[in-house]
Amino acid sequence: MSDQPVDVAAGPPGALPRPDWKPGAEFTAADLRLDQSYRLQRLRRHLRLVHGWGIVCGLNVVSAADAANRWSLFLCPGYGISPCGDEIAVAERFRFDLRDYLWTQPVGQTIRRVWIAVEADEIPNALEPVPPCGCGCGEPRYMPSRLSDGFRIALYCTAPVSDRGHFDFCNGATPPCPPCPDACGLIVARIALPRSPSEFLLNSAIDNINVGGE
Repeated sequence: MSDQPVDVAAGPPGALPRPDWKPGAEFTAADLRLDQSYRLQRLRRHLRLVHGWGIVCGLNVVSAADAANRWSLFLCPGYGISPCGDEIAVAERFRFDLRDYLWTQPVGQTIRRVWIAVEADEIPNALEPVPPCGCGCGEPRYMPSRLSDGFRIALYCTAPVSDRGHFDFCNGATPPCPPCPDACGLIVARIALPRSPSEFLLNSAIDNINVGGE
């Protein structure tokens, strides 16, 4: 009988690893992170392939312009699933200034239209002290100990690829699995930029994706 170890099947391509918990085994932070990553990836895959991605409700973008902030916008409460399968939940109206994101425009080009996207993010909401760094400065140092699901605003200067594919369900074949796109932002609005920073950004310049936009 051979003493060589038996190869363990690695699973199909793309299979997600997870810890194999055993009594008395070492319990490490890396194992916990791997277990959490496994469950998050399974949830993303389920949402993306079973339910599909897009805006479920809300997430309208409306003008919040006033004399002090002429390009200010509101992202309204809502829920959606990103093209990569992340949940995006906006519980309260969120105000942002579009001018804060215009630095992403290509240098030397005049952009007259942009797309507003919402990306899933993790927000630190609790801090705990960490051991001193040894530099002698004496200042306390902290690191996040809790994370909350959150979101961030992203701006695209070119039309994003948002085609989820078209399939004829009457042809008797099996639909192909849609791949993840290059960007995971959920497009919520298309905006025609005012020609001058002194002009107000009005609702007439905003084309919300969930009410007839592209």
